[in-house]
Amino acid sequence: MKRSAPVFLILLVCVSHIYAQSRRITWDQLGFVYAEARSQMLYEAYIEMNGEYVAPLGFAPLQVASDSLLEWIAETMGLREKASSPELFRGEIHTWELISLTDPPDILGQYEDVHWSYLGNNFFTPMDTLNTPDLRAYLEAYFGSPTQTVVEIKQDDHVLRDDYSQFEYWFVVNDSIPMIVMDVGGPFDRGVIVATDHRFRSILYRMRHSLLSAAIRQSVPEPYVDYYYHRIAEKWYRTGFDGKEYFVREIRPPDLKQGRPSLR
Repeated sequence: MKRSAPVFLILLVCVSHIYAQSRRITWDQLGFVYAEARSQMLYEAYIEMNGEYVAPLGFAPLQVASDSLLEWIAETMGLREKASSPELFRGEIHTWELISLTDPPDILGQYEDVHWSYLGNNFFTPMDTLNTPDLRAYLEAYFGSPTQTVVEIKQDDHVLRDDYSQFEYWFVVNDSIPMIVMDVGGPFDRGVIVATDHRFRSILYRMRHSLLSAAIRQSVPEPYVDYYYHRIAEKWYRTGFDGKEYFVREIRPPDLKQGRPSLR
């Protein structure tokens, strides 16, 4: 600090003398004048040490559209086999496989690492306005029994969804894409919720339509029965379709260890 004080005073006197030749320095300009002079001094010191010129950097090749021109000409003229590009997936589901909780751990384990994106029933389509019990009967006829119902969800802690799901269908569609169809509102709700890997979030609506519209068009509602737990009322119900009418009947808390209910 003691060494820098004389240097500062000398520099300030010199700068002040230079500025005084042209104009007067006001009190609020003193800091700016000093900073400007100090920058000039540091610049001159750098030039003295490193020289006035800086060596240019070497060439860095940048990929541009013309780089592929020769390859395109060769493919067009038939001199090189045209590279096949994978078809862009737009949400059309051609195959599906229903996952069971009894499947091998490696199949079930792939669901644990998926970053899910969800799509609710907040659309004005026939599928979204259809009562969930009605839609459940179509799913039963087309896909079979769900992967898990409230019976399994209430018993096991390792399942993916929370305690409030009524039923869930786990799929692998198009051989590799995970997808879940679930009901979280119970028999008093409409529509269902679908989920898939977040990579397909932008086309999830099309995926839902492709998978579920086929179930509605190509099947007739099939009888089924499920337990339903109303978490607010804290009451249990039997709900389903007996082939003639849909029903929701209050029951005593069932013994879930006995498995899923039967229409008998």
